[in-house]
Amino acid sequence: MSQEKRVELIKQLLEERQELTTKDIMSEFGVSQDTARRDIVLLDKRGEVKRTHGGILPLDFGNKVPNFQSRLAHFTRQKTQIALAAVNYFQAHHVYFVDASTILLKTCQNLNLPMTVFTHSLDNCMALAEKSKITVKTLSGTLDHQNRFFYSSSAIEELNKVAFDTAFIAASGIDENGIYLLNQGDAEVVGTAVKRARKVILVAEHKKFVNTSYYSICSPSKISMFITDKVLSAKERSIFPEDTEIKIANSDTLS
Repeated sequence: MSQEKRVELIKQLLEERQELTTKDIMSEFGVSQDTARRDIVLLDKRGEVKRTHGGILPLDFGNKVPNFQSRLAHFTRQKTQIALAAVNYFQAHHVYFVDASTILLKTCQNLNLPMTVFTHSLDNCMALAEKSKITVKTLSGTLDHQNRFFYSSSAIEELNKVAFDTAFIAASGIDENGIYLLNQGDAEVVGTAVKRARKVILVAEHKKFVNTSYYSICSPSKISMFITDKVLSAKERSIFPEDTEIKIANSDTLS
């Protein structure tokens, strides 16, 4: 395969995954480390990617959050593994809050126990409507058409009357100061659910540690468990309390 054709395929793969390492390129295209590095240098020289230590990112990485339908269209194997890992932490006859995210939509599609689920996600409701064992509680409010969730002061009031066994939340950004979402209304709803939950499980890809989001859901100290797709660095692990469980989702750990 010519370098020109390979770099075009690399760009397509990068659009899908939003992050590629040198090892990823070597594995996907069966090339040597030197060849993968030459491809990265070429893409960087052309100004088509952001070069990082050990890999590449899209030029707009961290500067925008694609809408819900766009994220769903680029659903990755890693997201599927995180979603299915989360399924293991639902129990019969418990009461849950489930956030609006593509990962947690996939989780909802795989639930099949008698339980109660509160959600502000239109798509979660549609998925759970097929599950006769599950009691679905939809929060009231105005629909955000781009990201397909409901938000309102009434939703906050409804949440404040419930004690959740567990809140499953997503994030568009993570740093030492908090867990973040890009939309203020979304963050207020999810943040209230976190305050009302005995346990909080965060599901997010490792790339969310590049944070350019604005609205905090909660402090990392509130996270009981973090399900992600890559082993955390020492610095990233230090963001969370020692008793926060870190689960790395992959095909070997899914039951």
